[in-house]
Amino acid sequence: MRRLIIGAALLAYSAVSAFADTRPDGYAAASQAFQGLSIDQRVNVETLLDAAGFWPAVPNAVFSMRLFNAITQFQYANGLAATGIISPETQDRLNSVTAPLFSQWGFRSISNPIVGRRLWVPMGLGLVETHYSDGVQFSDPLNRVFLDYGIYPRTSLEIARAEWLQTLSEQGAQVGYNVVRNNFFAITAQRGSESTYLRFHRYGDGVLGFRLVFDNTNADLHGDRIETLISSSMWSEMTPDAPSIPLPIVQRPELQSVSVPAPIVVRPPPAAPTPNVQANPPSAAPAPQSPTPVEPKEGFGTGFFVTADGFLLTNAHVVDGCTTVSVSGGDSLRIVHVVAEDAANDLALIKSDITPSKFAMVRTGVRLGEGVEAFGYPLAGILSTSGNFTLGNITALMGVGDNSNYFQISAPVQPGNSGGPLLDTSGNFVGIVTAKLNALKMMVATNGDIAQNVNFAIKASVAANFLESHGVTYKTGSLGAAMQPADIADLAKAISVYVKCN
Repeated sequence: MRRLIIGAALLAYSAVSAFADTRPDGYAAASQAFQGLSIDQRVNVETLLDAAGFWPAVPNAVFSMRLFNAITQFQYANGLAATGIISPETQDRLNSVTAPLFSQWGFRSISNPIVGRRLWVPMGLGLVETHYSDGVQFSDPLNRVFLDYGIYPRTSLEIARAEWLQTLSEQGAQVGYNVVRNNFFAITAQRGSESTYLRFHRYGDGVLGFRLVFDNTNADLHGDRIETLISSSMWSEMTPDAPSIPLPIVQRPELQSVSVPAPIVVRPPPAAPTPNVQANPPSAAPAPQSPTPVEPKEGFGTGFFVTADGFLLTNAHVVDGCTTVSVSGGDSLRIVHVVAEDAANDLALIKSDITPSKFAMVRTGVRLGEGVEAFGYPLAGILSTSGNFTLGNITALMGVGDNSNYFQISAPVQPGNSGGPLLDTSGNFVGIVTAKLNALKMMVATNGDIAQNVNFAIKASVAANFLESHGVTYKTGSLGAAMQPADIADLAKAISVYVKCN
């Protein structure tokens, strides 16, 4: 009997040793480095990997082979040394990749109105909050996502799970992930373009949890990542001894801060210095520095109507620093009021007293390769004052540094196109022209290669969130029959205005 026990122990030891031997080179060093981080730092790394799409699991602050693989895969995908160690370069890259996503999602930690337990909710998507007897629901005017966070008293975990499985089956959904533990269950299901995720925990004599439904065809949304982050927030809230998962505080990387090749915002050159100001004062020693008064800015750009009562969108950099802002209306320029600016997303909301003949219809979920058209008033005083219309395609679904708030487009644009509408082949507004690559800097950086038509537009989904946050109701459109380019040009001109900054 003793021999059998010893034999079993040796077998077990051999199995463990064999497993240890299969770990790749660098695993031990990566594990040691990870364990050297604070709990908060470990949780932050896993949370950012969740948002980046490399770690679909709760941030438990525990190093494992799965986490090692996630880190090395992220590093490899981002041109970093795939060591599995969270180096400063890896941390910086995690921050820059996920910052625009967190900016888009706009997660807030919201309490269940019945029991006070908190859950992450992507309020940046413009969700509308509605309370009911057992909890709270969050609906999306664009129908991208729906979240129900409720408590069901006097219901066992087992009964709740069985009822949800039956409901999903009756709806024709295909159940995928389906796990039950002592204190919670989680289910994923698919039905056409609709994905559902449920997570419910035991709570008193009932269950507390959420149901998330999202459009799985909307690549900009990254619903699977939202699903993981919301689930992680609930796991942390409901699991004893689980690490706290704070909302990441990350700065959204600006286009100007991206390393070579750096994009240059489409805007007019700075105004020349005032004649009375001496560029090089005759002083032997440097004079004490003091704040320099900001000179009035002068420039131009484009805007377009998004409502029938005169609300317009443009870029924040078009109106930033202006004493007055005017737009074309009839045969003259009319002064307008800048209602709001969002410098982080380079958006500005303008209110005019103009009643437009037409206004833009918002469409999200644009696909790679779709045809698009740009309209604007570029190079004022040089090109046509009647506007400029160009054709192109969506050439990438993200901007510089995989910034998910932007499209890359091939439609030619020039200074002055900033703030102009980017339309699809049905005439819907899908983006705002905002930036272009600096061809000269690109040529220097690549020893002679000149970038052609590498331009960027802010996605309509980002603009829609901005409008919703300021209480502006807009109309949505859909991709229908293709219009002739000349008809789209007429529509674009009808909804667009020349914007003058003084």
